[in-house]
Amino acid sequence: MVAPPMRRSKSFADIRKFSGGLHGTLAIQSSDDFYLPDAFGLSIGELMQDSSLGIVSGCDVYVQPDRATFSCSQLDAHEITPRSLLLRRVIPQHCAFFRREILDQVGGLRSCIAEGAEIDLWYRALHFVQGRFLPYHTAAYQFHADQRTLKGDRWYESLTRMVESCDADKRFAERFRLEEADRKELYQRWMLQEAQRAGDNERIASLTTALLAQSSDETRSFLALHGFIPKPTRPPQPLHPNHRVPDLQWCMRGKRSAA
Repeated sequence: MVAPPMRRSKSFADIRKFSGGLHGTLAIQSSDDFYLPDAFGLSIGELMQDSSLGIVSGCDVYVQPDRATFSCSQLDAHEITPRSLLLRRVIPQHCAFFRREILDQVGGLRSCIAEGAEIDLWYRALHFVQGRFLPYHTAAYQFHADQRTLKGDRWYESLTRMVESCDADKRFAERFRLEEADRKELYQRWMLQEAQRAGDNERIASLTTALLAQSSDETRSFLALHGFIPKPTRPPQPLHPNHRVPDLQWCMRGKRSAA
């Protein structure tokens, strides 16, 4: 899909009407990404309505380096657990809102996690709180040539450290531990992603073959999503009722009108 030309911008959002519910709610956002209309209302509203939730996340839109072409991720509405975070769908940093007390409970971003520090935060938090995906597109992620997700070389090291440090800490381990079969698949997935970043085609082929020989449906979906195997042919599916063409220019209109 193609949108009007756009430039990178920081997030602009009118959140005044949520001021009564914002106390204790945090989000992580970078200047390369931005919120879509209604992100605050949908996300903070969900936290306000359901006190059992600690983290909520919408779904994201991917904007290509030309800043015009974009695609929409699948809309999800499942409950998020430590297992689903790693095996089913990672919470997109730019779509997540969470309660401030999570930092008091499990700490913040850890310097020992060189890549995926926000995934480590979600993983630790989900040992103690519930999470939920909201079936709305709430933020845009802008691809660019210098992003760490394309160039980082410590993905496997960081995410295995995340799992093993939680397993070694009784506070976390007594609440959740990965089954051995899940751990094996995840570690092979992370090795595969690191091989992809390094451009090691031989290792990509061998790891993909190994995963296909013994993997779950979740891992097969992962392989198809990331282009390691062809996506299965399926009849056209109706759009989710919440799906809308994202308004990628709304924040720039807000800046112009304010001026």
